[in-house]
Amino acid sequence: MEHGKPLAEMIPISECRRRGSSGEKTFQPLVLKKFFQSGETGTAELLSSIERAGITLRALDFGCGVGRMITPMATRFKEVIGVDVSEHMLAEAARNASHRQLENVAFFTDIPNMEFDLVYSVLVFQHINSTRGADMILNCWSRIARGGLLAVQVPTRFNGHRAICWLRKLCDTLPILQVPYNVLSGSRWNKPGVQMNLYDLNSLAANLLERGAKQIVLMRQASDTLFSGVYVLAIKE
Repeated sequence: MEHGKPLAEMIPISECRRRGSSGEKTFQPLVLKKFFQSGETGTAELLSSIERAGITLRALDFGCGVGRMITPMATRFKEVIGVDVSEHMLAEAARNASHRQLENVAFFTDIPNMEFDLVYSVLVFQHINSTRGADMILNCWSRIARGGLLAVQVPTRFNGHRAICWLRKLCDTLPILQVPYNVLSGSRWNKPGVQMNLYDLNSLAANLLERGAKQIVLMRQASDTLFSGVYVLAIKE
């Protein structure tokens, strides 16, 4: 796949083939099919909850990446907007949407000035500092129309040893420490570090309630082998 670099960041290297002297990653068709199907199968319970809410007009995918969740949402909503800070990701998302003949989607680097019936975000805020991320969630909330739904996934608990938790935090501050961390955890020595930030549900819920949430529901979601997380679903009055 010539434009596959964003996908290469998400699909395990064991499922990639390598070609050429540059070692560029390319993907088998079945691997790509599996990746995009995970947008539906991996969030089936979330999608069911959204369908039960009975909202079908306009949805926003915050942090859409290459568009893994765009396809299942485009079949449920009249209009879907994908937002991501990476123009490279958005270009790939647009190609994927065109390949699937999705005509009701558009992509932006920032949230456009419009209201949404649904704002959702999956596997995004966990990589953003929780203070900044909470502010971004509240900004998303401000774009939701009355009766609309917010559905965001956030990690809430680290399940490993406390020392490992602190070492991960140090690695975020001093990336050079990622090497000894990888060795101690049995991973490849040069495996890149990925931030996983925990969110305070009490604080987030209180802020949403103050801003007009009439109901907040939590759905359990496994964010990572070392982390537990939830989907936060909030309905606006």
